[in-house]
Amino acid sequence: MYCRRHAGVVSALPSLDSSLAVSLPDLDNRAPSLVGWVSRQIDGDVWRLLLKELSSGSGGQLVADPVTLIYLGIGRQRAWERAWRLDSHVGIAHRVSVVVEELDDTMISVKVGGNTVEQLVPPWIQHRVRGEVVAPDEDRKEREEFYQRVLDSIERGLGHERDLSQYMSEGRLNAPQDGAGA
Repeated sequence: MYCRRHAGVVSALPSLDSSLAVSLPDLDNRAPSLVGWVSRQIDGDVWRLLLKELSSGSGGQLVADPVTLIYLGIGRQRAWERAWRLDSHVGIAHRVSVVVEELDDTMISVKVGGNTVEQLVPPWIQHRVRGEVVAPDEDRKEREEFYQRVLDSIERGLGHERDLSQYMSEGRLNAPQDGAGA
């Protein structure tokens, strides 16, 4: 028997008998539970967004990584991440992830590639911190808006990557400007 939070942590992590090395979070750590919860809510929509990025005939494979412990920055701050990837024959074409750092287990970072495209605190956590009680209908509406905001930020990030890739493939980054380099 687990409490609701610890049940969320256990279900978010790969099983202990899997081939993946599993790091377990501290008992009072909410980060992996929050990553797992948000990831489950947006999973199907993230797949849909990544599928749209498949160029015709190029092929690719969609891969989901489980919630895992990662280390961020020079200080190697502990964080928990769930990632989705679109792999091509040359490597990772697109990567999307949801990250929660242990030092601030209320803030969700949404990443596309290596770039953080949004950081936000879920409304249910904001209410809990303030000691507010919200009606079920209002809670449902706020959650739906929150998940949509996460998905919109992923879509914007993928669009930015697509635009940058197109810009680079057209040679605009390497072309001399007005006779420069001659």
